Amino acid sequence: MRSIFIGSTGGEPGQTLATWALAIRLREKGLQVGFFKPYGLLPDGGTYPREEGFCDSDVALLKQVLGLSSPDEVLCPITLPAKDLTPEMAGNLGEELMEKIREAFLEISRDKDIVLIMGAKEIFFGGGGLGLSDSHLVKLFDTSVLLVDRYQRDNLTFYSLLSLNSFLDGRVKTAILNHTAPDRLDHIKAKVVPFLKEKGLKSVVAVPEDPILAGLTVSTIAELIEGKILCCSEMKENLVHTSTIGSNYLEGSLSIFKQVYNKVILLGLDAMEAPGKPVVGIILTGGKNPSELVLKAAGDRPIPLILTRADTFQVMERLEKARPALRLSDEFKVRRFLRLIDQEMGPNRWVEDLL
Repeated sequence: MRSIFIGSTGGEPGQTLATWALAIRLREKGLQVGFFKPYGLLPDGGTYPREEGFCDSDVALLKQVLGLSSPDEVLCPITLPAKDLTPEMAGNLGEELMEKIREAFLEISRDKDIVLIMGAKEIFFGGGGLGLSDSHLVKLFDTSVLLVDRYQRDNLTFYSLLSLNSFLDGRVKTAILNHTAPDRLDHIKAKVVPFLKEKGLKSVVAVPEDPILAGLTVSTIAELIEGKILCCSEMKENLVHTSTIGSNYLEGSLSIFKQVYNKVILLGLDAMEAPGKPVVGIILTGGKNPSELVLKAAGDRPIPLILTRADTFQVMERLEKARPALRLSDEFKVRRFLRLIDQEMGPNRWVEDLL
């Protein structure tokens, strides 16, 4: 049985997306793939330790993706944050927690060809005050490492990847430089990637910023703002690229919405190229139900309407800060992510270098 550790250098680089993408490629090879997250996040208000009723969002997702039947507390044996845990308590629990992780990993590994181990949000710190670290786990399980980095500047990426690879005794085999600005791609492919490979990384691929990967569906937005879809729910998977409180895109039958003051217009990917056509959803704020004429205008297009009690300012603020967890319906994003990687280095090289 082999294992691959998926680590993050911080800044939400797309660790969950990369884990899901890797799982797809490994299953395409006919491998039995398991998933393990040594420590995960408790829901708000959780306490430590928690033995049942826990479900970290990554655990919930990969459990569905891979069709796993293991209990959540085995897939993710340690739950964080431990709000009431002092540094002294954490030190005393370190060995006990590590043994719990080791036992859970052995159980997960049964009948699996390979297990994907998903690290903390930042590999430098791991479990923080609990006396645990991603680097300790990498060495404990003697696993190869896929590092996901949110590319910003050359020096930051060089420091993060090369220092970690040295500290982990050369176990970093593949690196994904995600969220790369399109105007930096040529530079990265010509300078950054060759340099990192010269320093020992087998595969390095830059993935550009992409509107499809960054987009949210109408249904996801409805949940974020605690709203209800009033009509055209069959269009709830419309992909939203941006939003506005202006009325420039409300033409034809949608002009009636200019009379509705509390609204946010959701725009699709072609907002700049096809004025009048890119409206993929409309949010009605303030909790007041719309008239039948407004509902009919939306239904005729068809454009989903979301009604929320939040005001317009609150809605825009939530949309700007939105970092929702991936869900099963987001598989199209994973397929897109894989296509972007394939365009740079073929479909399997980055995976083979991890095995």
